[in-house]
Amino acid sequence: MPGALLILQDLPAWMADARPASFRGVPFYWVTSAGTGGRRKVVHEFPLRDDPFTEDLGKLPRRFRMRGFVIGETYTDDRDALIRACEDYDDAATLVHPTMGEITCQAGVLGFTESIEHGGYCLFELDFVRDGPQPSPTSAADPASALIAGVNSLLPLIADAYAAIELAIVSPFALLQTAATAMLALPATTVIGLAATIAAIAAAPENLAATAAAVQAAASAMADNVVGAAATTPTTDDPVAGQPLTLAPSADLSGGLAALATWGNTLPAVGGAGPQATVQAAQQAAVISLVQGNAVAALAQIYAAIEWPTAQAATAARTQLLALLDAQVWAAANAGADQLYLAWEGMIALAMQQMIQGAQGLPTLLTYSLGDAFPSVVLGQMFYQDPSRGPQLELLNDVPDPLFMPPVGLALSA
Repeated sequence: MPGALLILQDLPAWMADARPASFRGVPFYWVTSAGTGGRRKVVHEFPLRDDPFTEDLGKLPRRFRMRGFVIGETYTDDRDALIRACEDYDDAATLVHPTMGEITCQAGVLGFTESIEHGGYCLFELDFVRDGPQPSPTSAADPASALIAGVNSLLPLIADAYAAIELAIVSPFALLQTAATAMLALPATTVIGLAATIAAIAAAPENLAATAAAVQAAASAMADNVVGAAATTPTTDDPVAGQPLTLAPSADLSGGLAALATWGNTLPAVGGAGPQATVQAAQQAAVISLVQGNAVAALAQIYAAIEWPTAQAATAARTQLLALLDAQVWAAANAGADQLYLAWEGMIALAMQQMIQGAQGLPTLLTYSLGDAFPSVVLGQMFYQDPSRGPQLELLNDVPDPLFMPPVGLALSA
């Protein structure tokens, strides 16, 4: 809540004395709270007996009703973030209560009232109920595992579609030459993977099954390298706060596979007419589909394993992957590969389900605007009531000196 602390001193007493609180990492200011609890009792009454028997059924659910507010120049963003934290999730989260500490709660009914006084604020009435562990084992869907299973079912169909083509009578090395020329416009990481792919095709172009297996192996190796590198991302300790700092992720989280997934779209069409040119054109289209299909499948596996830093990053990746999957659906339909078409259609549903679930609870990247430069630890306290998050703001804004954060910069919503 940028700037909120700066104006609390000018507010009415009931607001100026407010204490910081938060739910699901979204901060707000607490004013009052009420609660209910106790134990559940069942009273059994019997005929011709004066004293009833009272049976204890355990504690009542502990419920909280909190009254709080968000205020400041960005109060509308803070309002929306708090509403999302209460409405968009069906699981429990941490409520930081100013007098009771951290409590695992489910959000219930909320009410809010806005005012333009004091620069604008939103007053909330929030209901919470304390949550406990599930008393018995439950089953839940695992979209990531379903997606991996879908990829494993898809890959043989991609290979079968390539193995079904008719080889041209002439040497296919003309196709490899044009493919190598197209490599020059791709990122270095993509060139490495594409070079392995072309080498596999050149090694035994007449052995279609071996070629398909080699291309699949090259794409899988690229995906394994990306996932393995993400799992071993080095960290360093902040010498001031003692907090681990996660290094900024690579600009291309796909390891080049996103570019490889569109490779071949700009290759020159096979010229000429007659049966031989038709076969060569079909062969070129098959090579392109083989490379692209394996790259898209590997990309889906990578995106299933990535922990996205922000909601915007997850949305952009989902949009990108949906477009690539849709292109494969159309390519399979145009080639008359019915089974492959249905498999790509199924992949769209699996990938979108997994990525939508993976994006839940992610913070939103926002722009803050202050009148002056503050140290990062001060902004951490102002925005999150947590000065240890100052290094996070430094990384987001790439500042040379943590004592002088830019007056206008980037911050996470929670």
